[in-house]
Amino acid sequence: MKILDENKKLLAQVIRPFSDNSKKNFFTDDDLDFQAASFQLEKNEKIDRHIHNTQKRIIQTTSEAIMVIEGVINVEIYNDELNFVHQVNINAGELILLFAGGHSITIIEKSKFIEIKQGPYDEKSDKQRF
Repeated sequence: MKILDENKKLLAQVIRPFSDNSKKNFFTDDDLDFQAASFQLEKNEKIDRHIHNTQKRIIQTTSEAIMVIEGVINVEIYNDELNFVHQVNINAGELILLFAGGHSITIIEKSKFIEIKQGPYDEKSDKQRF
């Protein structure tokens, strides 16, 4: 599920991996700053040996991925003008990608989750609370 602002800018994407039987499912468009995919492979299947080539990239925002391991969290999504746009619960086994705008998180049930974002990261210059 994509969450867009009033100008159709992608703010966030909720991913419910393994909702179908696809062996490989890339959820994000190739031109986004952050990519996500799920894999359902059988024993002895293999992903060929590979390396990711050095690329010069210009990334102007910090994207985040939050994967809920246990529990339920509620994520409120805001646009770039800090106006509320949408809220969504993310359950165990689900993922939300945060691309633009702002967000807040409320813990609905005792939760364990993993947050991943680009680095290097400097909280003083990369984060603005509102």
